[in-house]
Amino acid sequence: MTPDLTTLRAVAEHAARDGGAAALKTYGGSHDEATKANIFDIVTEGDKASEAAILPILRANTRFPIFSEEGGGDEFDAPFIWHVDPIDGTVNYASNLPHFSVSIALADRDLAPVVGIVFNPVTGEMFSAARGQGATLNGKPIHASDVRDMHQALIATGFPSGRRTVRRENNLDAFLAVLPRVRDMRRLGSAALDISFVACGRLEAFWEGGMNSWDVLAALLILSESGGRYSDYDGGTARAITGKQVVATNGWLHEQLLTTINAARR
Repeated sequence: MTPDLTTLRAVAEHAARDGGAAALKTYGGSHDEATKANIFDIVTEGDKASEAAILPILRANTRFPIFSEEGGGDEFDAPFIWHVDPIDGTVNYASNLPHFSVSIALADRDLAPVVGIVFNPVTGEMFSAARGQGATLNGKPIHASDVRDMHQALIATGFPSGRRTVRRENNLDAFLAVLPRVRDMRRLGSAALDISFVACGRLEAFWEGGMNSWDVLAALLILSESGGRYSDYDGGTARAITGKQVVATNGWLHEQLLTTINAARR
């Protein structure tokens, strides 16, 4: 049975705002950093403060377990699970760059998202969606762009934190293949925001590999509800919803971008 998505969307928006406010308390100054998997994968006091603000709100207002990047999660035997990234774009946050976000998604056991919130606390931009209800930016409907020519497209990408890996997986070959075929490229540093920018037409596409469900599920729902399209590199969704391979586009450019990426990965 599908829960009340309108109510859950409001709960997630509330949690995202409070998480963002907690992160902003230490934004702009020096930060306490610790490494996780490697030197490219860090956590700050802002991540922990944001998570500490978000989780109690979700627990007080819903009965679904929580899967959070910073480890504050629960057991996962439930029909729906919250996927939380307290700060997506921690390196930007630690460097006091204003492109980072709080990402909160509610997804079913198959990782199909039904609620998605991406909030930038610096700009106050709240991207929000619920399945079948469309996507909004600060309450106003958004739609992906209708650009159909790759040469007119502004595209973003990223590089995995485990980038010291085989060349096929570190994204450099694909980057070099796509760059001459588009208007320009951006590497902004928050996948959740970047995909949301595709959803509202600021970008035409985004791709990256080596991420996790908490990085992308909220934004992928926002994108699909705005008329965009997402897949993994093979054109399916199995690895996209886990974050391992994500291609997110306005829909019109999807096959062209997939073809270019896959040709470079051979």
